[in-house]
Amino acid sequence: MQKTTNKMDCLFIRSNLFSYQEKKLSDKEFKEFEDHLHSCNDCSRIVSDFQSVASIIDEKKAELPNPFIFTRIIQGIESRIELTKEKNNPFFQRMLRPISVSFLMLIAVIIGFSIVKQRDTRFSDTNNHQNDIQAMKSGLNIPDFIDEDKTFFDNH
Repeated sequence: MQKTTNKMDCLFIRSNLFSYQEKKLSDKEFKEFEDHLHSCNDCSRIVSDFQSVASIIDEKKAELPNPFIFTRIIQGIESRIELTKEKNNPFFQRMLRPISVSFLMLIAVIIGFSIVKQRDTRFSDTNNHQNDIQAMKSGLNIPDFIDEDKTFFDNH
């Protein structure tokens, strides 16, 4: 009973597969859809394949997920977090932190001593200059200071 099929009917079938499956077509459209399926083998095969895929999807939707999956996922995440804490924590906090702090303090002390030594060198240079001036004065027989009152009264 193969009738001649209209291309427009085949297009209508392909564009309304979901509406047909969900029974959202009007009565007239539904009747035309069904009539065309009886007359066109290609469209009939397409609708049949579509319905089988839709039924598989419905079956998968109906399956209940494992009720313990959430608990297993959370336990897996927590165990990974614990492993990373155990890997990083003890060595770094117990050994590297005190060593690094001690090293930084040692560097600070060395820098402090070098700054103080530079200042002492500057002060000792000033003292050396004072000593040089005193040595030159004593070599020239110049007194440290002249008491003008004393010299004034001695001369009169």
